[in-house]
Amino acid sequence: MTHRLWLTALLALSLAAFSSCKEEGPMEKAGRKLDETVEKLTEDKGPMEELGETLDDAVEDLGDAVEDFGE
Repeated sequence: MTHRLWLTALLALSLAAFSSCKEEGPMEKAGRKLDETVEKLTEDKGPMEELGETLDDAVEDLGDAVEDFGE
C-alpha cells in the first residue's frame, strides 16, 4: 500500500512540475511517459489484494447466510 502511495505522490508531483509548460519539451514527454507507466503499475491488483477481496466477499456472504438463517 505504501508503494502505491509513493507512486501516486510521484505522479502528482510530476504533473504539477510539468503542467506549467506551454510546449511539450523532452522533459514533459518523459514526465508523461513516467505518468503512464505509474498508472499501468497501479492498475493491476497484486495476489494479496485479490486474496483480501475474495476473503472480504466470503465473510460478507457468510454474514448474509447467518442473517438469513436467523430469520
